[in-house]
Amino acid sequence: MKPYQPKPLHNKPPYVIAHRGVSAKVPENTLASFERAASVSGIDMIELDVRLSKDEEVIVLHDRTLQRTSTGNGPARNYSMEEIRRFDAGSWFHPVFSHQCIPTLCEVFQQVGDRLWVDVEIKSDWLHREPPGLLEEKVLDAVHRCGMDDRVMFSSFDHQLLATIKKMKPSSVTGISYNFSYDFSRLPSTLAERVGASVFVCAKRELTHRMVDDAHSHGIAVYVYTLNSVHDAQRMLTYGVDGILSNNADDILDVVKSHGA
Repeated sequence: MKPYQPKPLHNKPPYVIAHRGVSAKVPENTLASFERAASVSGIDMIELDVRLSKDEEVIVLHDRTLQRTSTGNGPARNYSMEEIRRFDAGSWFHPVFSHQCIPTLCEVFQQVGDRLWVDVEIKSDWLHREPPGLLEEKVLDAVHRCGMDDRVMFSSFDHQLLATIKKMKPSSVTGISYNFSYDFSRLPSTLAERVGASVFVCAKRELTHRMVDDAHSHGIAVYVYTLNSVHDAQRMLTYGVDGILSNNADDILDVVKSHGA
């Protein structure tokens, strides 16, 4: 598979990025959800969320706690990987997925890493601050061990995590996520320059034409989330975005890939 290239695509269709996999149809952040994305021709990338278990394994889980998307309860950081594997991470979505469990990052890479690029969103936990550099080091190690160095992007709302990633591995591709509360009135180029990011990630309700123009004028790609309808996708295509994150990536694929054809 080709190395991941984050730069603006200049009149080519945006990348289609399956947000937590095809998470509208399969339980989010599970191997089944990522496999669904990998099976659809035209999906370029998956997005997933990572944090640490008690024994410092890099697990794929959005929330700091387990109960929304599994039969576990409380913070994931309180459980070892062996304990986390026992939880059912699919039946909350539909009983047919009761065999799904919370995967490690390496397990996802092993399953679909040769078919898709991966946007690894690093989650910080404001109630459990990790020792400086620990989470970043563990994530980078998992990426390297699985041979994914040139096929991943690291993104985060915690911009310091991205700065640390770049310091530890300067060749890393990073995407800075826009936090309206903290970043209001700051342009993408200003935010990205602080941490050496080459991608600006923003919610559809917050993205403006001015943001896109500023990012592109500084060679920064713009990815927008979460576009779950054809209507939303069509509207954002007029902004000239470079990547579209969707829970229904398979449903918006045709309209996105035909843009500009």
